[in-house]
Amino acid sequence: MNKLTKEWSMSRLCRPKDNLTTVAGKRPRFVPSCELECSPVNMACLIGWEYARIWLRDRDKFVKERNRAVKAKFIKNDFEWWLKLRKTSKKFCKVEG
Repeated sequence: MNKLTKEWSMSRLCRPKDNLTTVAGKRPRFVPSCELECSPVNMACLIGWEYARIWLRDRDKFVKERNRAVKAKFIKNDFEWWLKLRKTSKKFCKVEG
């Protein structure tokens, strides 16, 4: 509400002056394919939950791709190889018997 004219006005986006962005702001957003289409909403698809099935399918695909991209690479330790490199063929103590 504008105090001078006492009339309602449209709100505007107020960003901070520094306008810093983070890595979280650069992540890809999930948008289902049914929202990308410009066709009008079909009532039969709404009643039959077709849009819900499309949304779930797209969401599962998005989560699967995101998890594959951020999954940490793990290399299994090979202790036998590590010990083999450190093994010597020389004997330092002789056992006399």
